[in-house]
Amino acid sequence: MGQFGNQPDFITNDIQTVTPVLAANLTAADSLNGSIIYVGTSAPGNLQVIPVGAVGPSKVRGFSSPGYTGSGGTGYVNAVAVATTGGSGAGLTVDTTTLNGVVETIVGNSAGTGYLNGDLITITGGGANAVFRVEATSTLPTAAQAITFTNVVQGEWLPVVVDYVLSDATTVTNLIAGK
Repeated sequence: MGQFGNQPDFITNDIQTVTPVLAANLTAADSLNGSIIYVGTSAPGNLQVIPVGAVGPSKVRGFSSPGYTGSGGTGYVNAVAVATTGGSGAGLTVDTTTLNGVVETIVGNSAGTGYLNGDLITITGGGANAVFRVEATSTLPTAAQAITFTNVVQGEWLPVVVDYVLSDATTVTNLIAGK
């Protein structure tokens, strides 16, 4: 590998040993922040990682008006666990507060799954015409975003930049991360 005067060596900082973590127990503190991984174990084995930039499923954190007149619908009453339609996900129910048949506010009752930030949902009941925008944030990645490398040998550098090393399917040891 050649080296040029204006470029640093391959790994220049933040060298640390890696302790793989169960996917179900990931926290933001476990992130390797885009590191490359060196395998120091002597026997071939598996290495399960989550590549940099992978995000987990969205979590609904609130709702807002889409910003047009009439989006609160008509014919509604205060209600609990009202079903919704539309959006990218399924299973979202909301509690509604109304004034004169118009939905004024909604609060998540059951978050459902698969909803994305900006999805438009329609609240059932009433005139089935109350529309709200989903406010969602991404969560930490899950095992579903992981890649498992098999027969990884000692002295090998992983060919992808990673944020997390998972213990779920990792059998190699003596891992080192660097940037």
